[in-house]
Amino acid sequence: MAAIAAGLLAASVVPASNVFAATKAAKAKGCTAKVNTALDATNGKNAGWFKWVLDCTAKNKLKATGSPVLIGFQNPKGDPNGSFPEYETAALAAEQYINNELGGIGADYKTGKPGRPIKIEVCSMANNPADSQKCANELAAKKPFAVYSTLNFFGNHFKTFDAAKIPVIVGTPITALDFTSPTTFAIGGGGGCLGVHTGLIEFATKDLAKRNVAVPWANTPPGVFCYNDLEKKPLNVLNGTTPATGNSAAGTLKDLKHIGVPILPGQSDVTPQAQQVLDFKPDVIIFSAQGADCWTLVASLAKLGWTAAKIPMVMSGACIDDAKAKEAGDAAKGIYFVGSTPITQTDKLSGLLKDESTVYLDRMSKYGAGDDKTKGFATQGWSGILTIWEMATEAAKGKPATLTADALKAAFEATNGHHNFGAPPIACADAGAPYVSVCSSKVTATQWNGNGYDVKRSEFSGLYLIKGTALDLGAK
Repeated sequence: MAAIAAGLLAASVVPASNVFAATKAAKAKGCTAKVNTALDATNGKNAGWFKWVLDCTAKNKLKATGSPVLIGFQNPKGDPNGSFPEYETAALAAEQYINNELGGIGADYKTGKPGRPIKIEVCSMANNPADSQKCANELAAKKPFAVYSTLNFFGNHFKTFDAAKIPVIVGTPITALDFTSPTTFAIGGGGGCLGVHTGLIEFATKDLAKRNVAVPWANTPPGVFCYNDLEKKPLNVLNGTTPATGNSAAGTLKDLKHIGVPILPGQSDVTPQAQQVLDFKPDVIIFSAQGADCWTLVASLAKLGWTAAKIPMVMSGACIDDAKAKEAGDAAKGIYFVGSTPITQTDKLSGLLKDESTVYLDRMSKYGAGDDKTKGFATQGWSGILTIWEMATEAAKGKPATLTADALKAAFEATNGHHNFGAPPIACADAGAPYVSVCSSKVTATQWNGNGYDVKRSEFSGLYLIKGTALDLGAK
């Protein structure tokens, strides 16, 4: 997105260091400490300011006042083909935290003056193109400052929001349009399929050094693309059967073999597909799907005698569900997960990430979403709204009453190593073609130990595996 950052209002954005300069030496009630700008070096631009705000409002909560900043929220819910209720509950908990404690958008912390509240306008959709379009039409008609699209299987909503000049922030990019729409900003930790699925391949073939890779995959519209472009293709780059211009990884694992096994969503048992996976005699299994489907596969494999100790399994962070993992018992002990930073594991973190983890876990419970805080996409629902709040505060330039959608869009366009709650910094200005929408692609690998998660590798990327390749949409 470098070209976009060079134009389209980017020049009008005041650098973050200037936007927040007025608060750096602020002495609000209980806010006598200076901003620790050294945090910016490891946690992204304005991380020191964000930590200062956390400390300030922990002592002196600010309740937002005035006309709300409307944020649309489009999310699949209640459909066996794809339902992510935890995304919504986490976002609504973040809304309450922002409004009741952080003072809303554009608060002046040195004087204790609150800013404008945010109002999240939820449109829950069935997982079909018609409902996706219906939600887009309904939200666009309400003229929000931005829309947070959690994960959309179809991508038909982008044209509606683009025509209405409404910025779209994507929490979990999973379709080709999520990755390639130039007016979209995919900020979710791990970059959705792009970062997570290539990260799955990187971890399985390099960290675990496996060569017979079974890839059951979600047979959904985005699943077809994510499997073909971001799992099958990088595996074929490694074994040399897919050309990759200028890619040093091409052909480096000539003995690598793999099989893809499609799995339809919403099934109660997938034993035939599990048997097909095991008949391949894999030395590692990779899977990414909605949470319920992940554990259906685990149960079906376990019925056939599989355990993670016998054949390692690497799943995406979307599969994380502590209760389901404990229910699966010894079979699941040792499963690896690749995804966003594990901010539910406070004891595994340090510094600002540990502070953010503490805030997340505590406020999710305080604001009624405690049952969901360790499930699937809850962390991305929360962190996405907090990052939108932070960028909107920057875009407001101390004048929240005059905040515009164009200013918010320009602020995102200009990010190049900007603080992102509980995740690696975002860099929308540095996205590479053809994946011009992706602002974050680094992932972290953890392993379930029966009670929690041990970090195995932090903040790495497998994007190099698809360098020099063409998009593979999986067309038949």
